[in-house]
Amino acid sequence: MRIRLLLMLLLCSLTSILPNAAMAEWPDRVVKIVVPFPPGSANDSAVRIFADVLSRKWGKPVVVENRTGAEGTIGVSSFVAAQDDHTLLYTVGGSISVAPLLVDKLTYDVDRDLQPIASATSIVLTLAVNSGLEVSSIPELIEVLRANPGKYVWASGPTLPRFVFAAFLKRHGLAMNYASYRDAAQPQADLGEGRIQILVTSLSASLSPVQAGKARFLAIINPARAATLPDVKTVRELAYPELEIDGLAGFFGGRAMSDALRDRIATDIAAVCADPDVRRRIEAGGHQVLAGTRAELQAGIARQRAWLGEINQLINIRDAR
Repeated sequence: MRIRLLLMLLLCSLTSILPNAAMAEWPDRVVKIVVPFPPGSANDSAVRIFADVLSRKWGKPVVVENRTGAEGTIGVSSFVAAQDDHTLLYTVGGSISVAPLLVDKLTYDVDRDLQPIASATSIVLTLAVNSGLEVSSIPELIEVLRANPGKYVWASGPTLPRFVFAAFLKRHGLAMNYASYRDAAQPQADLGEGRIQILVTSLSASLSPVQAGKARFLAIINPARAATLPDVKTVRELAYPELEIDGLAGFFGGRAMSDALRDRIATDIAAVCADPDVRRRIEAGGHQVLAGTRAELQAGIARQRAWLGEINQLINIRDAR
């Protein structure tokens, strides 16, 4: 009996020790981060900064794999299919809040297969107008559009910026023509040349014509001002909260990843977010750096879902224009 009792105690001790030992060894090989955005895009640039710092922190290579297409669902599907605790997903909140509204039969369950690990960044989004449109405020913009229904053209980044601005036009009874693009670089060129008059997209995708004096920013459409544009007010500050978008992005794990491992990765990501040098580099690329917590990512996604529910009552988000 004494020997049997000792064996049981030893077994219990090993059971508690082995998971911790395994955790201490993670990662034991290359970590892959799947990104559903093209190389060189703002979100791709941000995650590569995280990958570089995390690689040094973890002592193993951290590689970024770009899998683009189909509103980001190709990349997410690739991540879900991996079922590997050394594969992470870096994506925007829209992969959970928007994708189910756009695709009838996703190959994955956003709530089951995408387990939030930590927030990371919020891409800075702007409302920019061509300089030929002689307006310097949103009320002036509304006045000009109301006086010239159907005369002007707008474009946007995909999904949330498009939905929110289309709903804004509907709320205010305004009529504009929507221009769709496949090439993300072309809209800012057309904004500068006056072929489109309004562009609602990321800071990095609209900055060039503003710097050239061919366009101007009317507002930041994030909840907070941008570090690189401290004097440009937010749409909420300007009393147009219906234009607000939280462009948050973060890290996700698969459904088989343990809570303990997600917690450990989240702790490391939070440390990266708190690093002043990392913050400067990411902000210079057109992002706001978040706190790096799971709660922040979950709360942001919940807000997006509620906001999209309201927008979906105003417009057909599958054909927003």
